[in-house]
Amino acid sequence: MRNIKLEHFQNLVSVAFADGHVEDSEREFLEDRAEELGLPAEEISKIMERASELKFIVPDDLDDREEQLADVVFMSMIDGEIEQKEYDLCLNIAERLELKKSDLDEVIALTKRLWKT
Repeated sequence: MRNIKLEHFQNLVSVAFADGHVEDSEREFLEDRAEELGLPAEEISKIMERASELKFIVPDDLDDREEQLADVVFMSMIDGEIEQKEYDLCLNIAERLELKKSDLDEVIALTKRLWKT
């Protein structure tokens, strides 16, 4: 049986590790998100140890795909801005999630609005 929450977390870890390392702010976000998803600590540790080996898994459900894109954008913008290489990565993730550039731009705009409040 597929564990959607576990797959979601694995995808976030694979994105965070895309540049070869996980920054402290990304690690904090991942830990918070894992807790929200209700994942056991030992599962989280196993996934983090295998970060470089993880494969991105596309969820079947549109809501799950949109939620993953939102999390990836949030993680990319954790410093308040989205740099070009981060945008390109988010766009690549959006395409892998079978979402459009306009979906990505909408999520980025929404995230910026939420942070300003």
